Amino acid sequence: MSQTFTEGFVQYLQGMQNDRGKLATLRKGLIESQAQATWPLLSRFVNFDKPYQMKAIQTVAGLFAHHPKNTNTGNFGSLCYQLLVSDEKQKMAKGESGPISRNFLYALAANGDEIFARVKRLVLRAKRDEIPVNYVQLTQDLLNWNSYKKERIKLAWGKEFWKVNAGEEVVSVETANEGSSDD
Repeated sequence: MSQTFTEGFVQYLQGMQNDRGKLATLRKGLIESQAQATWPLLSRFVNFDKPYQMKAIQTVAGLFAHHPKNTNTGNFGSLCYQLLVSDEKQKMAKGESGPISRNFLYALAANGDEIFARVKRLVLRAKRDEIPVNYVQLTQDLLNWNSYKKERIKLAWGKEFWKVNAGEEVVSVETANEGSSDD
């Protein structure tokens, strides 16, 4: 799916932001047994012959209906980074993990449809903390998760998430390489 498609989709969702009835219907997209209720609202964006694509669109629409705070910057990795509290950042600097980093790793390990529930957990946490979500990028990434682009998406997310002590690590690795000679 193109960037234009995802931008149009998110603009469509933003147009429903003040319609409580439509938002309630979109939230049903996150409930397996009620997801078909979203079809009348989302039919212009889904291909009924592609269940994975339908699930991705329904998931993003449901998450938007729960947490319509949108941003145009960052990706899922940067969103999760913003969820980190200082204690967990300190743990990560020591190579340890905390609840957000474990959930983020769990999302990165997802195969196929597993990604939707794992992303949902963290986006709903972002709602609690009032952190905006880049829904255009999230839609693009989820639509491409089940393709050859998955590894590139995981790398982009990881690059944004593990910037806790990135500068310090890069310097020490470069310094270590300068000291060794391969002659």
